[in-house]
Amino acid sequence: MPDNTDGTPKYHQIANSIRRQIITGELKPGDSVPSERRLEKDWNVARPTAADALRLLRHQGYVESRHGSGTYVRADLPGGHGRRFAQARTIDVSFGAGGTPEVLLAEETAVPSHVADAFGQHADIPAVRRQVLVNDENGTPSELRTSWFSKELAAQAPQLLDPAKSPASIDDYVTAQTGRKPSYGRDQVSARLATAGERKRLQLPNPSAVLEQHLILFDAEGNAFRFDESVFPAEVWKLLYPYPLSD
Repeated sequence: MPDNTDGTPKYHQIANSIRRQIITGELKPGDSVPSERRLEKDWNVARPTAADALRLLRHQGYVESRHGSGTYVRADLPGGHGRRFAQARTIDVSFGAGGTPEVLLAEETAVPSHVADAFGQHADIPAVRRQVLVNDENGTPSELRTSWFSKELAAQAPQLLDPAKSPASIDDYVTAQTGRKPSYGRDQVSARLATAGERKRLQLPNPSAVLEQHLILFDAEGNAFRFDESVFPAEVWKLLYPYPLSD
């Protein structure tokens, strides 16, 4: 059990340890990972902490639970780890040439639980939130994007709190300040009705359906780099699924 005194939550330490074993190949796709009971004993933690570690790994896409069987390393690992050819999805996380981004806010605020999971921290711990409205070439709102950055990363990149900082340059700026850059992503897309605030920002009638994308960007070490929550009017969303062919 590693000795860690930097304040990282215990369940994040456990998840990081298992994730490193997966990335290095010590644990291979299909291998079982330690159970909650085993983690509880090996790490001298309470059962809920062990459960949180496995939940974080599931959230990040490294493991999957099989009912009545246990928890196993996924075959389709993030970033293609463990497979020669990983089914890939092209994700456009930039701001297109025709889109004009407008920064609506840049602030430090408490993170909601689903964002905290991505960063491996407890909910309500402060992080930086930047919200941007993107307009298409005709000036019509096409995306409302909220990006979250951990407090630790923001401490090294203080201009994240500057609303005048160009959204298109954010990733390059953070990389220059921290040495970290996004390497791969994991996303989840769902359809729902727009909230009143979203309808106002996106100039939508009531009611309106929107597509919501939660995208976690990871660095090469598997640590969360950025968490994006994007809301799109249904008519502007396009999906692209390129699947590499094996030899």
